[in-house]
Amino acid sequence: MKNSCWVCICLLFVFLRMTDAQTLTVRNAHSMVYDLANMRTVLFGGADEKRVYGDLWVLKKKGWTKLEANGPSPRTFASLISDGANDRLILFGGNSVLFGNEANPAQFLNDTWEYTKGNWRRFRTKNAPEPRSSAAMAYDSFNKRTVLFGGYSLENGKNKRFGDTWEFKNGKWKKLSQSGPSPRVGAEMSFDSHENRIILFGGSTDGGDYGPDSGETWVLTDNKWAKLDISQPPNIFNSNIVFQTQEKRLFRFGGWNGKGRINETWIFKGSSWELLDLEAKPAARNHASMVYDFNQNQTILFGGHDGEKIFGDLWIFRHGKWYKELEHPPIKRKANGH
Repeated sequence: MKNSCWVCICLLFVFLRMTDAQTLTVRNAHSMVYDLANMRTVLFGGADEKRVYGDLWVLKKKGWTKLEANGPSPRTFASLISDGANDRLILFGGNSVLFGNEANPAQFLNDTWEYTKGNWRRFRTKNAPEPRSSAAMAYDSFNKRTVLFGGYSLENGKNKRFGDTWEFKNGKWKKLSQSGPSPRVGAEMSFDSHENRIILFGGSTDGGDYGPDSGETWVLTDNKWAKLDISQPPNIFNSNIVFQTQEKRLFRFGGWNGKGRINETWIFKGSSWELLDLEAKPAARNHASMVYDFNQNQTILFGGHDGEKIFGDLWIFRHGKWYKELEHPPIKRKANGH
């Protein structure tokens, strides 16, 4: 009888461990992309209230489903894009911790991975960008290439922001430019398929978190950066940006404005930024992730944090309004050095 009870307890423990491993609760500093070839939203890594992950999830009607795939090590702030023409995702770099030892350059990564047909494969590149976190990355479908800009690392115990632009094509990295936007971290980029150009907005610059350049809008065309001469919106970084194909516009939510997190929604159609007046909207946050679902013409936002709590809610923007689709109560981050 005792042996039978012990077996039951062990089986229950294994079941609870498996259940926990298959449940996505809250995340921040994760990477999310709309997988164009398979028409689905995919999430990689990031951190919950306790630890950093290297897992992969796909969004389905009833919630998140974990994909079994061994690949990149656990990390936050990795750069991730979808290369629909080649049925693959491309991941670069990131940070092996979230909040932790800020004086350890080894925590920054510069490995490049491909996810295709259910498997991860690491590229053995010789000329990769320096290890970095929070770089902006977008897929240029017109030129069939991945473009990366900026990010940050550590040098002599201080933040080192990058201002370089790189291209990843045919399995190789190539530096395109050292000029353009000033060095910055937390900028966002998206490919404008209507004008065949990459648009970059915001970022924390060398002038500090709330630097004079963090409200700029830049475009990359034919490997040349140009700053748009437009009315500059409020300075912001760590926001989320996507290009809404059917509306032919850039769509932006949230971030940090130098004083706190915000929950503003902005659109950009080539000449100016416009703040949308919306009643229902997600709570203020940064370090969330957002994708544009081309198939259903909707924008999906998940996770992030407000400085104390990490979110697990999922929001959909469609027909001019935000709708909450999934809810998980926010969890207070534990001061455990991750």
